[in-house]
Amino acid sequence: MTGLSSRQAEKRQQEGQGNVHPERTTRSVGEIIQANTLTYFNFVNAVLFGLVLLTGEYKNGLFFMTIITNACIGIVQEIRAKRILDRLSLLMKDNIETLRDDQWVSIPADELVLGDHIRLHAGQQIPADGVLTDGYLEVNESMLTGESVTIFKRSGDKLYGGTDITSGTGEAELTAVGTACVSETIMADARKYHPAVSTLHQDMEKLIKVVARLIVPVGILLFLMQYKTIGLTWAEATIKTVSALVGMIPEGLVVLTSIALAVSAVRLSRANALVQDLYSIESLARVDTICLDKTGTLTEGRMQVETVVPLEEIPESHIRDIMGSYVRVFADGNMTDKALGACFARNEIYEATDTLPFSSERKYAAVTFGEEGTFYLGAPDFLFPDGNASFAEKQKELSESGCRVILLAHSPATECAPSLPEDLEPAALIAIKDVLRQNVKEIISYFKDQDITLKVISGDDPRTVSALAAEAGVEHADRYADMRENRHRDPAGLAESCAVFGRVLPEQKKAMIQALQAAGHTVAMIGDGVNDVPALKTADVGVAMAAGSSAAKNSANIVLLDSDFAVMPKIVNEGRRVINNIGRSSSMYLVKTFFSLLLSLYVILLQKDYPFLPVQLTIISAFGVGIPTFLLQFESSFERLKGRFFRRAFRVAVPSAMAVLVLTLLCDFLQQLFAIPQPRYNAILITLTAYIYIYTLYRVYYPLTKVRAGVLGAMSAMIFLSLWRLGAILETRLILLDALILVPALIGVPVIVASLSRIYDGTAKLGSEFFGKKQK
Repeated sequence: MTGLSSRQAEKRQQEGQGNVHPERTTRSVGEIIQANTLTYFNFVNAVLFGLVLLTGEYKNGLFFMTIITNACIGIVQEIRAKRILDRLSLLMKDNIETLRDDQWVSIPADELVLGDHIRLHAGQQIPADGVLTDGYLEVNESMLTGESVTIFKRSGDKLYGGTDITSGTGEAELTAVGTACVSETIMADARKYHPAVSTLHQDMEKLIKVVARLIVPVGILLFLMQYKTIGLTWAEATIKTVSALVGMIPEGLVVLTSIALAVSAVRLSRANALVQDLYSIESLARVDTICLDKTGTLTEGRMQVETVVPLEEIPESHIRDIMGSYVRVFADGNMTDKALGACFARNEIYEATDTLPFSSERKYAAVTFGEEGTFYLGAPDFLFPDGNASFAEKQKELSESGCRVILLAHSPATECAPSLPEDLEPAALIAIKDVLRQNVKEIISYFKDQDITLKVISGDDPRTVSALAAEAGVEHADRYADMRENRHRDPAGLAESCAVFGRVLPEQKKAMIQALQAAGHTVAMIGDGVNDVPALKTADVGVAMAAGSSAAKNSANIVLLDSDFAVMPKIVNEGRRVINNIGRSSSMYLVKTFFSLLLSLYVILLQKDYPFLPVQLTIISAFGVGIPTFLLQFESSFERLKGRFFRRAFRVAVPSAMAVLVLTLLCDFLQQLFAIPQPRYNAILITLTAYIYIYTLYRVYYPLTKVRAGVLGAMSAMIFLSLWRLGAILETRLILLDALILVPALIGVPVIVASLSRIYDGTAKLGSEFFGKKQK
């Protein structure tokens, strides 16, 4: 073979026959910026901000800072995650020895072209599809098939891009590159952007859509009524209308959510967990089922020798001497050889005169040590197809304990014959086992305590996986299914009834996750291979190991940079903490949305001007909602999320919003009765509204702790300080006489809110019963 010339390679690159893979499955920087800025939410606020600028009342445009903050947080976090992944991909790129111009040169894998002749060896990843032309290779194709059994490749056999070489050396000719590789068919779904499923995001989108439909007709009616009917100036009517519409939009909740999730993402990064999609934090907080592979999660991804059982009264010392010379001969082998090398000290007692490399086809290897004869090492069932009574019982015992059993057998023959000799005698059983993670039992126990079900999905023998899962503490690990025997069966029943699944194909992983979701479960998938991509995309939240394929990392919502499953409890706890606290905060932000809508309808019907200015609502929102809820975001709260966010939030928000309406009616009545000047009316209404917020905070964060009480006290002080020091900006003025109105009203707020809460609960219950009967 002479390989290609440089001119031929360059021409094929130009013709699109290069080994270029469209690996990007996340959004580009431009798409990230566009997605975080060009939204209907931002558009509405930008229009309102523009109207404020036209009036010249710039102080009333402070609300737009929250929109800018929200967009910046989303953009910065997504771009940060993207750059980290790009760096990871760059570090993992291999150079491949390629025959160019009759010389072997080392070039990056993405510079290969169709027809290139390449040299491969153990430890490499095959860069593209091809045919082995010389030598032999042991290849792990689990990245594609999910089955971890290595496959022996000899001259003429097909090689697949993305699979790993565990032993051997060889040369190959590339027959398919780039998007023409087999792995690209599995990657079809990965090309589509797939955000995490977020109940919070869905609820917020619904709320914003409802508000968006309301603000246009309400805004037009409100402006025309104040400008035409009441006779306010164009600027005054515009400011009042903007105030009402800004109040209806829960921009503070959007910003708090973004900030809280971004802070949570930073905290998770300290645990080496990279969050690519902020809302995936919420998805993890809701997870009740986690699907995971055995390797890299329950186990460390390596094997070790558990025990050596000499047979036929052969001394163990002699077995160790033989194995010490064996591991010297097959030093650069597969995972099994590495486990043997760690157990048996290499020696030069016996010199190899002939060898037979391991083959997955025959399931054994052999070495001849001169006059000592030939020693065979491999699967007992392949070395003795008809069985052997001397080790059958012990082999069964070791297999049921989760061990992989290999047999050392001896023949007096002085060469390694291609077929098994008739005089082969068993010498020893060697039990090898996957190494469980040191803290795996504590991790499994955590998930059990949190009512999270684990499903172990593997390409390995289900019996072996079941034994390891049981040892790790996985519940119902004895309920396993061999998916090779269930290729055409609907996975719905198996997904619910079994805990361990062996010999699973990529499409079966995806189908199982869909079946679990159809049964009402929120599912997380942990994977690392190309074969995991469809499942990662289908799951409510996908988690990938950094040591895995680029396809898996790009497809996942969260990437474990240390490839350490042990951080999963910390990730789940962090997700629950931040989302539970956002859930509490959401009711506070919805108070303004509801009372702004109620007040808008009130002033339209009674033909009055809107009672608040945007700057006044900014102060109330800052000290009554924004700052206190942000400070209380860091409280511990690890219970699993259930139900919808806003259903719980409405129960708190609606009565408080109605209380604002009631007190506004009271203030309007007293203003007309006692001819109270507008600055004093503003101060009284702002004080009462702010107190309703403080009381709602008390309800949301009850029972009070020292921290909660301190935050509520500090916010109350800041509101009164703002009324005192920022009177000119807020257009407010308080005098001592106003205490005659404020004190009784403040005392009555808890009574008013409690009464309205009972009315709301009763109405909600009647509505639920009515619609329930109607559906039946």
